[in-house]
Amino acid sequence: MNPHIAALTSVVKSIRNVLFKKPLLAIYDTTKLCNQHCPMCNIRKDHSEHMNLAEIEETAKKLKRHGVGYVFIQGGEPLIRKDIIQIVDIFIKYSIKPTVITNGALLTKDLAMQIACRRCNLAISIDSLEPERYAYLRGSDDLAKVMQIIDKIADIKDRCGNWSITTTITRQSSFEDVKNIHAFAKEKGFMFAIRPYIAMTGNAGRKDENLVYSQEDVLAIFEHFLAIAKRENYLAYLVYREHIKYIKGEPTPPCDAMKYSFLLKENGDMAPCIEMPDKKFTFETFASDKRRYKPLIEQCNRTHPCFYNDAREIGILYRNVWRLLLNAPKIMMQMIRYKSFF
Repeated sequence: MNPHIAALTSVVKSIRNVLFKKPLLAIYDTTKLCNQHCPMCNIRKDHSEHMNLAEIEETAKKLKRHGVGYVFIQGGEPLIRKDIIQIVDIFIKYSIKPTVITNGALLTKDLAMQIACRRCNLAISIDSLEPERYAYLRGSDDLAKVMQIIDKIADIKDRCGNWSITTTITRQSSFEDVKNIHAFAKEKGFMFAIRPYIAMTGNAGRKDENLVYSQEDVLAIFEHFLAIAKRENYLAYLVYREHIKYIKGEPTPPCDAMKYSFLLKENGDMAPCIEMPDKKFTFETFASDKRRYKPLIEQCNRTHPCFYNDAREIGILYRNVWRLLLNAPKIMMQMIRYKSFF
């Protein structure tokens, strides 16, 4: 099939999935292995049963057939896999746009150049520019290495996807430090985004009392970047509005798990989200599986809601469709500037 027709077909299927509340985003834990030991993360393991490339290709075929248009390639640390570019190419082959989410310590200029020439997004996590704080938050003193590689790849201008630096906000976050990360990202030509630490103990998040914040600790940071996003990145603005509600303890909207997104485990099994990895489902029995897990997802959302972005962002945009339409020209210009994430 002509690649442009294939891409258009994929977009149509994704729109159909949004309208009918079917997943269009897969969160792929490519590996459980990681080179860092973040105190906020519970995903990292010492052993991981990976799918091989043939198994990933069969899975990608299935995802395309069911209208999935996007995949977050994460871990663990996805760059631990030496075949990461082949994995990216498999998803692109089936018109599924990948985003590689990495801590950046294993990134090289050659690898970045290979990503840049593909329809693939790249997100690098940097939680502090202060070495001591970074080492605590990432369980590793890789800051200098990550800064050096970003310096080296910043001159890669012909990027076919969105490149961003993301920061998780915790009680350890300094307002000035986060503003410095934003300035660094802007200087290097990266989009910048902040995310709230998920202060809970589960399969993905780990509760660390040194990271748990009150709204007084972090609200000013989110309000600052909300104002910036309103001018520069309207989609992020809509998300930050919900972040602030979440930080204030206001009721969260319905979770997107099994509605717009799901977890694709490293072994190929599918589950509703990263907090429910043991609740398996298949596309063949999706309707009945969705009904079966709906009460569990709703209970989870009521009793210990999270703000994992894979489980919220699509729903946020869908619920703000009229705002999106009213601001469409501005959003289009911003997406062109940032090499559209979509």
